[in-house]
Amino acid sequence: MDSVWLAKKFLKEIEARREDTKDAMLAGCSDFSQYEYLRGRYSSLADAENIFRELLGKTQQDVTDSST
Repeated sequence: MDSVWLAKKFLKEIEARREDTKDAMLAGCSDFSQYEYLRGRYSSLADAENIFRELLGKTQQDVTDSST
């Protein structure tokens, strides 16, 4: 399995789950606790995506540095 494919697949899955969460929030929450849960889920998914992108950037930089 190619690591580039896996990285793209993972990012696509996180983005899809984040969009699903956003859609659920926009559809309306039954109470404030559900809203807080969905807001926390959305923030966690956004954080996970950012961390993964940072790690990908560092990995690519490490590969570039080691090849020169």
